[in-house]
Amino acid sequence: MRNLRARVDAVVVGAGTLRAEKLSLGLDVTPGGSRHPLAIIVAASGEVPVRKNLIAHEGQEVLVISAEAKAEALTKELSGIASVLSVPAGRDDYPDLVRALQTLKEEYCVGRLLVEGGPRLNRTLISRGLLDELFLTVAPKLLGGTPDEIKTIMEGSIPVPKNLSLISIYLAGGEIFLRYTLPESSG
Repeated sequence: MRNLRARVDAVVVGAGTLRAEKLSLGLDVTPGGSRHPLAIIVAASGEVPVRKNLIAHEGQEVLVISAEAKAEALTKELSGIASVLSVPAGRDDYPDLVRALQTLKEEYCVGRLLVEGGPRLNRTLISRGLLDELFLTVAPKLLGGTPDEIKTIMEGSIPVPKNLSLISIYLAGGEIFLRYTLPESSG
């Protein structure tokens, strides 16, 4: 993850992923080392525990992407610790990610974006053809639980199946790292 983060302008997660665990979206760098990527959280519900669960690094900029209806309240709540990017609501009241990505590119100079999940964010980006590559890690751990407790890569289904093309396989420490390309974006 550190190698991937070192090559991108921003790292994004969904607010549900941030609610589920404490996260660091930066790099473990030494003083004078690499800059930290912009930390981005996509919020659909308005509950974004940045103070509680985001481990931001000194000097790291934090941006929350929110649908317009929730943006004003989030701007007040996160004053001094994060900026809020307000975009129209897309499908299912989720922020319009096409508009958000355009704004990230034009106003924040984000050319390379690393998406670290959650399931709703992944499904939204994949179903809209907004991802170029997919990295999957196969780890030697078995998880169980009820269907509601089991972690998945995507929440729900995508409208059209996607055929992925394998680019590389890397084995390290008993884990397999798979890298795929996705079909060309359709918008």
